[in-house]
Amino acid sequence: MTTAFLPARTAAVIGEQRAAPSTTAVRRGRGRPPALTSPERIAQLLADIRAGATVAEAAAAAGLSRTPVYNLRRSNGAFARALAQAQRDGKAARRAAGPELQVDQHGTEARYTKRHCPCKPCRDAGTQARARRRSPDAGATPNTPAAAAA
Repeated sequence: MTTAFLPARTAAVIGEQRAAPSTTAVRRGRGRPPALTSPERIAQLLADIRAGATVAEAAAAAGLSRTPVYNLRRSNGAFARALAQAQRDGKAARRAAGPELQVDQHGTEARYTKRHCPCKPCRDAGTQARARRRSPDAGATPNTPAAAAA
């Protein structure tokens, strides 16, 4: 079990052998213990990001929000470096997987809407996507109210 990404105090607590598991309920709200204390959870999170998931997707798969990931990144330099490398590897994995996973590439609707890219391929991709959503044969789409689709 590696504890490289954890603060020294937390790593020492994890290294201890406990006699019996605690049966107390986890407190919610203020004073709740940090969610990313387990090296296994951190390793799984980084593996998911390396495989091409975003931080939000990997955190959701671990049952977390993005906040604990970014809090740990801010407070732990080793984790920050590992996360940055995992994000670079994940971007390369998405790029290798094909255009359907390339979120910020030129010529995509996402680049036009999120990054406000003014180039012609991005504008055309935005126009085509909008036309697909508005076409009568598209049926109920996430952008269409349920009453209008019925």
